[in-house]
Amino acid sequence: MDFSILYALQHLHNAVLDRVMVGITSLGNAGWIWIALTAVFLILPKYRKCGVRMAIALILDLILCNLVLKPLAARPRPCWIDEQVKLLVAAPKDYSFPSGHSAASFAAAVSIL
Repeated sequence: MDFSILYALQHLHNAVLDRVMVGITSLGNAGWIWIALTAVFLILPKYRKCGVRMAIALILDLILCNLVLKPLAARPRPCWIDEQVKLLVAAPKDYSFPSGHSAASFAAAVSIL
């Protein structure tokens, strides 16, 4: 099922939207957008508690997601299995599950909530 969806998505390209999606996905690389927002919250006295919660959540996410769950699940990325898959970004070097972008976004969003 994974590859059926992936192959269907491989045919949906648009020069403008490809660039937009690369920009959007790069915002999540290494959690930079969430780290920057955490830093802003830590600087502002009114939001400092939220910033501390976000920092703790992102550190726990890094440990649990990237250092524990990814190596434990060891799910290969589709582009590692089928080299014909065309990527808009450089092929990531870590495993695909769980998603680092999703995990960091969830940790930060719950902290803000």
